[in-house]
Amino acid sequence: MGKKKHHEEHENLERWLVSYADFITLLFAFFTILYALGQTDKSKYKQAVESIQKSFTTSGGIFPLKGNPFTPFDKPADTGSKVPPSAKENGKFSKDEEAMMQRIAEQVRGIFERATGVQSGQDDVEILKTAIGFKIRLGEAMLFAPRSAKLKRNQVPFLFELGKRLAALDLPVQIEGHSDNGEFLDRGTASEKEAWDLSSQRSYNIVRFLIEGTSFPKSKVSMGVFGNTQPIAEEDSPEGRAKNRRVEISVATPDREIPFLSW
Repeated sequence: MGKKKHHEEHENLERWLVSYADFITLLFAFFTILYALGQTDKSKYKQAVESIQKSFTTSGGIFPLKGNPFTPFDKPADTGSKVPPSAKENGKFSKDEEAMMQRIAEQVRGIFERATGVQSGQDDVEILKTAIGFKIRLGEAMLFAPRSAKLKRNQVPFLFELGKRLAALDLPVQIEGHSDNGEFLDRGTASEKEAWDLSSQRSYNIVRFLIEGTSFPKSKVSMGVFGNTQPIAEEDSPEGRAKNRRVEISVATPDREIPFLSW
C-alpha cells in the first residue's frame, strides 16, 4: 500500500505586515509622548522645581543653603509680552500699590470723619510704602493736643475704629512716636529728653489703648520711640514743626502686597 503524500505547508508571505504594524504602533506611541512632554507648562514646572528646592535649602532642611538656587532653564520662561513696562509701572512702587495706598488714606480719613464728626486735613493722613509693608502717618491733631501725651477725648472713637481694622489684618503693628526740636522753645526749656519723653508717652498710650480698648493682641503690637531724630519737614516754621510731631503706625506685611489687604 503506498504512503500518502504530505502537502507542503503554504508559506505566508505577508507575515511581515504584523511586525510592521507593531513597529508603527510603537513609533506612534513614542512621538505622542514626545509631543505631550513638549506641551508642558515650563513656567509652572519651574515654579514647582524652585518650590521643592527651597523647601530643602531653607533653615532646617537637609541641605545647607549655599550660593544661589539653580534654575532649571537656560533662560526664563516666556511670560507674555516682550514690551518693557513704563516708568510709572516699574518705579518705586506699582500703580496698583499707589492706588491701594490712596484708598487706605481715604478710608482712614473717612473713619476719622464718621467717628468724630470733623473733617481731617489733607496732610493729616499719609500712607507710605516701607521695606516691610506700609505706614499710616497721622498728624498730631488727629490724636493729641500740642505738647500733650493724653489722647483727645473726642478722638478716642477714631482710634477705636482704626484699631479694630488693624486687628482684623492679623499683622504685626508698631506704634512710632515722633517729636520736633522746637516743641518747648516758648517755655525756654527746649530739651531733647522732653522730646523723647513725649514721643515715648504718646506711643505707649496708643499701644495701651489698642490692647485694653480694642482687644488688640499683645503679641502683634509694639512701640517705637524716635523723639526728634527723624524730621520730615524743616524746623524753621511752626508748620514744619507741627508736621514733624506725628504718630506713625507701621504695619509689617511679609510675603504680601498692599493690594491684597482688605479694609
